[in-house]
Amino acid sequence: MVVNNMDFNIKIKEKIYNIKILEKGSSGISIRVGGRSFDFDSVKCSDDKCESISDFGQDQKILLQKELKATIAGVVSEIFVKEGDSIKQGQKILTLLAMKMENEIIAEGDGKIKKILISPNQTVREGEILIIFV
Repeated sequence: MVVNNMDFNIKIKEKIYNIKILEKGSSGISIRVGGRSFDFDSVKCSDDKCESISDFGQDQKILLQKELKATIAGVVSEIFVKEGDSIKQGQKILTLLAMKMENEIIAEGDGKIKKILISPNQTVREGEILIIFV
């Protein structure tokens, strides 16, 4: 299987998402979206598409990563959580101004805030750790 490492941004309903596709060996790939990684160990590819052979199921609980990283450089405009807060999937965590757009960062799963490493009006680099979860 030939998968070149790719990094690109897509815009859906005025929101920009950073997508990274990384080769993960001879038969797998890792797709990173908004700071979360999705690993596919068994992937079948044809000329125009790849599909996972694994069955992930609809009712799997989404778990937060241990860290929230900036997927794009920008300025933190608002933080909507504080250390010790329990958060739910879909809850707004912070707003990051980047490329003249407000990017709402929302929780991709349930969890608890352990440490907030940024403050409002702080400039952050792509890949910088913003929040640590328990």
